[in-house]
Amino acid sequence: MKAYLFHTLVILATLFSSCAEKTVKKETVQTVQKETIIVKDTVYVNKEEPKVEPVKAAPAYFLITGCFEYKNNADRLCEKLQKEGYKNALVMPYFENLYLVAYEGYATHQEAVTAVRKLHKIPGNEEAWIHPVK
Repeated sequence: MKAYLFHTLVILATLFSSCAEKTVKKETVQTVQKETIIVKDTVYVNKEEPKVEPVKAAPAYFLITGCFEYKNNADRLCEKLQKEGYKNALVMPYFENLYLVAYEGYATHQEAVTAVRKLHKIPGNEEAWIHPVK
């Protein structure tokens, strides 16, 4: 009977001692989290978190002006568009040896439709079309 009582006391002492350690650890962790902010491997102590600019989503629709078999022709048209003021003009590989030249990319279909309608009003740009990215 004495052995049974002794084992019970040992088990209870172990349980209470392990609970006390966990409580201390939790309080320590909470204190550290309140005082330190870590952003991209930089530690800021007792300061506000720096403002982070949102990442722009990749365009889902492009306004295309031409499609070329030779990349140098596509590059020349792209340079011409950039000189005309279309700063975001770019050349995109389309299929094996075809290259698309785009005026601009848009996130939504409605934005692309509005832009292509404006573009069609400019003489020489009547054949621009919308290309969805898959």
